[in-house]
Amino acid sequence: MNLSLVRFETRRLLRHPILWGATLAALALSFALEGSWLPDMTMVTIDTVTASTLIGAAVLVIANLATGRDGRHDLPETLAALPTRAAPRTRAIVLAAPLAGGLAAAAMISAHLLVVSTSDNVAGRFDPYEALGGVALAALAASTGAALARWTPSLILPPVLIVAVAFDMVGNPWAEYGGWLVPVIPGHSPDLGPRPSAPHLLYLVAAAVLLGAAALLRHGPRFTRVAVAVCSAAVTAVAGTVAAAGAPALPWRGTASAPQPPRQVCEDPEGVTFCAYPDYTPWIPVWSEAIRPVVTSVPARALDRLPPIRQQSFGPSLAASAGAGEPATWTAWSTDPAQHRALLVGQVAARLVGFGEGCDGRGLARTVVALWLTGRAGALLDAPDSALWQRGQGNGLTTGLTEVPMGDGVGSLSVPGQLGGLRYGSAEVGYARRLLERDDAAGRIAANWDVLTAPGTTAGQALPLLGLGPQLPGPRLSGPRLSGARGETECA
Repeated sequence: MNLSLVRFETRRLLRHPILWGATLAALALSFALEGSWLPDMTMVTIDTVTASTLIGAAVLVIANLATGRDGRHDLPETLAALPTRAAPRTRAIVLAAPLAGGLAAAAMISAHLLVVSTSDNVAGRFDPYEALGGVALAALAASTGAALARWTPSLILPPVLIVAVAFDMVGNPWAEYGGWLVPVIPGHSPDLGPRPSAPHLLYLVAAAVLLGAAALLRHGPRFTRVAVAVCSAAVTAVAGTVAAAGAPALPWRGTASAPQPPRQVCEDPEGVTFCAYPDYTPWIPVWSEAIRPVVTSVPARALDRLPPIRQQSFGPSLAASAGAGEPATWTAWSTDPAQHRALLVGQVAARLVGFGEGCDGRGLARTVVALWLTGRAGALLDAPDSALWQRGQGNGLTTGLTEVPMGDGVGSLSVPGQLGGLRYGSAEVGYARRLLERDDAAGRIAANWDVLTAPGTTAGQALPLLGLGPQLPGPRLSGPRLSGARGETECA
C-alpha cells in the first residue's frame, strides 16, 4: 500500500472548500433546527445527524471527482507514464475520502452537541451510537462516490443520488418505506422509545466498507477484495436485519402502539405538583415559571383544585386530553410563549377557578377570573369565533386557535381559545381586560374568591364585587349554558 499517496489524498480532500463549506452549513442548519425548542438531547442528536447529511452530500461529490479524475481531460495518457496504476489510486481515495468526511462530520456533530449540552434545562438522553451514525454516514457517502466513479463514470449520477436521498428524507422521514435499511431516518418522537442506533451504526460502517471494496473490484477480483466484499456484505445484511427488527413501532400504522413510558418523577415547586419522565425533570422549572403569575394570584386553598400536572406521551389520547382542559405538559416544549406555555397557562387558570372537562363558560364570573389570570401570565387575545366550537377543528378557521406543535414532523394540536378549549365570548374577555387595568383587582378577587368561582355566580352578579361598571355591549350574560349543543355540558 502506498501510504504517501493516501496521505496526499487525505490532505487534498481536507483542504477542499466544498467540504468545509458544507460543514459550516450543516452546523448552521443544526442550530436552526433546535432554535424553537427546549433542548432535548434525544432529538438534538437526531437532528444534528440529519443536518450532517450536507457533509455527506459534499464528500460524495468530491470523492467521486477525485476518483474519476484520472479518466478526464487526457489524464489517462499522462498517468500511463507513471508507476502508480489506477488500483492504488482508487485504494487511496477509498481510504482517504471516508476519513476526511468522517473528520468533518465528527467536528460538526461534536461542536453542536457540546454547545447544546452546556445550555440550561437540557433534557433527554444522549445516544453516542446515534452521533457516531452521522460520522459513518459521511464515510458511506465517500465510499459511494468512489464506487460510482469507477463503475459508472458519469458526473450526473452523484447529484441524482443526492436528490433521491433528500426526497426520501422529506417524503419518508419515519422510514415507513424501506425501514431501517435507508441510511438516514430524521423522524422520531421520544415517546416511541429508543431507536436501534447501535445496529444501524454497524450497518452503515459495513455498507461503507462494502462499497469501498466494490470500487476496488472494478480493477479485478483479487482475493483480498473479494473477501472484504463478502464479509462486509454479510455484516451489512445481519446488521440491517437486526436494526429493522428493533425499529420503534409507529402507532399510526396498524395496531402498533407506543411503548409503556417509564414511571414519572414528581416535584412540587411553589405548591404545584409536576410529574415528568426521568429524562425530562430539567424542564420542571420552566413549567413552574410559566404558571407562576397564575398560581401566585389565587388564594392558597385554590391550589387544592389543581391536580398534578403530568407530562403526556404522544398517542391517540393526547389531543383529547389537551382539549379537555386537563393541565399537562409534553415531551416537546416550544420556546414560543404563544404555544405550549399559553395552553398550559390557560388550562391551569381554568382548573383553578373550578372548571372541569367540557364546560361552556359563557356568562360566568369564574370565566372572567380565569381570563384575568391568563392575562397576568401573557397576552389576552380576542375571543375566538363561536364557529370554532360549533364546527369543531378542521373547519378552515384559524383565528382564536392556540396552535401547539408536538415536535418536528409529529403534528400539532389546535385548541380553541386560551382556556384549554373552554368556551367563552367577547363579553368575558372585555371584563377581564378591564380587570387587568385595575390595581385593586387582585385584592377584590382574593376577598371574594369563593363567590366569584361558585358555579352559579354570573358575570353580571360579579360586577359590583369586581368594581366594574355596567355590562359591556355584546352577548347577554346569563348563567351556565345547558342547551345540550355540540360540545356543551353542565359546568361543575
